[in-house]
Amino acid sequence: MKQLTSQELHVLTEAWQEWTRSAPNDSQLRSRERLLLVFLLIRHGALRLSEALEINDLRDFDYSTCTIKIGGGRGREVQIPEKAMEAIRTLVNSPRMIRLRGTITHMDQGYVRKRFYAIAGLCNLEPAAVGPQVIRQSRASELLQANIPLNIVQKFLGQRSPVQTANFISFTDDDARRIVHNHLRQEALRRSSARNAFTGTVSRLEVGQVSALVELSTLQGLRVHALITIESVQRLGIHKDQLLNATIKAPFIMLMADEGDHRGTNHYCGTVLSINRGSIESSVVVEVAEGLTLCSILCTEELDELQLEQGARACAFFSPFSVVLGLPEE
Repeated sequence: MKQLTSQELHVLTEAWQEWTRSAPNDSQLRSRERLLLVFLLIRHGALRLSEALEINDLRDFDYSTCTIKIGGGRGREVQIPEKAMEAIRTLVNSPRMIRLRGTITHMDQGYVRKRFYAIAGLCNLEPAAVGPQVIRQSRASELLQANIPLNIVQKFLGQRSPVQTANFISFTDDDARRIVHNHLRQEALRRSSARNAFTGTVSRLEVGQVSALVELSTLQGLRVHALITIESVQRLGIHKDQLLNATIKAPFIMLMADEGDHRGTNHYCGTVLSINRGSIESSVVVEVAEGLTLCSILCTEELDELQLEQGARACAFFSPFSVVLGLPEE
């Protein structure tokens, strides 16, 4: 089944944009911008052509979360990259679209297909390689090659079963080996960093002009504070009482001897469970709550200065800037 590579998709996107910009007058520019909008919906959202042509631009775009609603209340939602969503917003809010709002993409399917095929000559591709169905297939393949699980891509495409999606997409042997290698590597990373993971609900959210403060309350009664960008808040759809994961890389966790009551941000005291001493660097695991441990990697020289021993009291702390927030895995 024909598919385009990510590089070919990039070239195709640039051809669409250049063709749109070269319109000789406002009337043709409006027509080309409508077609470009349909292309972007299929290129980044993997929509069917029929779905793209039924989009209500007043109702179906959530710019804050970069989400497209497809098929109304009983349909599905797909999330696209922020840059693509910004391009869609610009097209929709163009003064040339004022009288078309709500129906910008509502065009004849045959006419749209012809315009898709006509773009082929601008980027040295075969007409059959730039049709809506091939672009949709290529986006699906791109998502799988980015290690997104098959069942998630299935939902993204709006297909009934993963089998349909698997049949829909093909990989070279090199692609398959790379995907398996990356998957195993990510699994190993997750296992190695599992100690430094918190799960909790959002108990406080303060959004500024550049960044946002997120406070998580964990099941163990701890409070974890993270400072993240506004874009991350929008991408994750963070809101009060939402369940999130917080992870911190071991080198970002610092240690000190427990010398009393500490009440600083992201500052937790407990018992040293183990010390793995190396010639240059060492790791220390501290249990800060029942069943919850934090692992710190530090210079062995620093470990010697702390004079920590297994079973001793110690405190682990880290900056809110070092906390990475994510959605719990399904």
